[in-house]
Amino acid sequence: MSDKSKKVGEIFSDYKTNSNIKYAEVRGLNVVKRINALEVILYFDEYIEIKEIWYFEKFLRERFKFENVDIKIKYHEKVEKKSIKEEWKNIIAYMAHKYPLTKPMLLLKSDLEVEGNNILIKMHIKGADFLRAKKTDKELVKVLKNLFEIDYKVELIEEISSEEIKKIKERLKKEQEEIVAHIEEENRQNVKEMEDNSVPEYNDVDYKMPDDLEGYIPPEDEEGNIPEVEEEQEYIMGKPSKAKEKRISIKEITANDGRVTLEGRILTCEVRETRSGKGMLICDLYDGTGTITVKSFAKDLAEGQEITEKIKNSKSIKIIGKAGLDTYVGDVTVIANTIVKTNVDFPEAPEEEDDDTPIILGTSENITEELVKVQDLGVDDGKVALQGEVIFTEDRTLKSGKTLFSFDLYDGTSTITCKAFLEKDKAKKIMKRIKNAKGLKIAGTAQMDTFANELTVMANTIVECEGLKKTTRQDNAEVKRVELHMHTQMSQMDAMTSATDLIKRAMKWGMKSIAITDHGVVQAFPEAHKMLRI
Repeated sequence: MSDKSKKVGEIFSDYKTNSNIKYAEVRGLNVVKRINALEVILYFDEYIEIKEIWYFEKFLRERFKFENVDIKIKYHEKVEKKSIKEEWKNIIAYMAHKYPLTKPMLLLKSDLEVEGNNILIKMHIKGADFLRAKKTDKELVKVLKNLFEIDYKVELIEEISSEEIKKIKERLKKEQEEIVAHIEEENRQNVKEMEDNSVPEYNDVDYKMPDDLEGYIPPEDEEGNIPEVEEEQEYIMGKPSKAKEKRISIKEITANDGRVTLEGRILTCEVRETRSGKGMLICDLYDGTGTITVKSFAKDLAEGQEITEKIKNSKSIKIIGKAGLDTYVGDVTVIANTIVKTNVDFPEAPEEEDDDTPIILGTSENITEELVKVQDLGVDDGKVALQGEVIFTEDRTLKSGKTLFSFDLYDGTSTITCKAFLEKDKAKKIMKRIKNAKGLKIAGTAQMDTFANELTVMANTIVECEGLKKTTRQDNAEVKRVELHMHTQMSQMDAMTSATDLIKRAMKWGMKSIAITDHGVVQAFPEAHKMLRI
């Protein structure tokens, strides 16, 4: 290295480390303002541990508030580098810190075959297609280029033996049994808590009059009246617990809320028999703000049917359970371990709205969330409102019968994909209205879609509104120009406008002539000639 070159330790004197990275020569620094990123080129005359690169990147991100930092390593030609196989665990750990959404830990126990610039990764678990969809292989190529100065080609394959497939099936079966056992254990704990905390009966031989009567006789109020004792709750499943309830509305619930308490009206309820012989209850609960699927398990189908009948005959129910993302149906659900019959008046679920109302999805057209522009939207914005027009739609029927509807919303600044889960009997009408709407105003939650690896908005309210205000461009120049560089849709990958539309616009602007300059084709000429003859 040159004596005049700047070292890491000189430029970043506040970076305290005993690593040899502080002696690295800084060959380049580049700030990309558009994405708030920093690119650094470092030159070493001895091998550097990968973990030290990660520590330095973390320091730069936190110290200078960059969204991302990329360090590219250059070595002296005489430096002996470790092989990819030797560094494999460190490479995967580096990617797990830097690109967690690509799920690189799935590659940790894979076998590698490295021949020249080609790396064949043999996975012993399912997931190659999943990783390719997340572009994990592409990010790995980029990481290897930055760390080892070599353009590798990476290929992912699944090499799973029949024994490993058998182990996977056994593991999945065991996980299902553990979920059922967990729910049953919680039910047993609830029973035990009730028995341990119960008041002894008068005919109990060990009964003793309590010294402190407070809590046994209700205190009088200021007027001398004894308040009414709260009516005993009827438990359909589970037993009373002293655990503090976390009451939440269905509209506000997320997969990260954990243990929650919901109360509402049952819309549908059924029981299915699992492969293990358990009875799986599946109910849709409505509380006036939204609908959610609740699941629970009975010891067998007969008990499940009995519980289902009690639920259907209840005016309303309260459930206590754990909220989470059900990957089988792709939606937030609650696994209930306690179900209580209540007598609360909840509104009927709204019937399908007539086309003359602006409400397409949800219960109210009054959206209170802050209206933001798509270009300003971030993953941490949470609950937001957007307004724009739909330019693309796609739907997929889930195993639960619901429809996952995706649509791209353009608001004049940029476009974002929005998604909504639609009930089976309402999906077609809602999708048709969204496709035909001039404009939409939606309320939902901005979040990272781990499947598509992009920012999306999960919509819970969709209201039809006026489309974007569009202004037609004008050419007010006194002397009109002659456009000599113009492509039509016949010029592949160059334009999307037809010759007819181009000529109409030129005529509207008062232009006397234009030149069509498609690449290598003349297919637009007949259309242009026909237009001029009209």
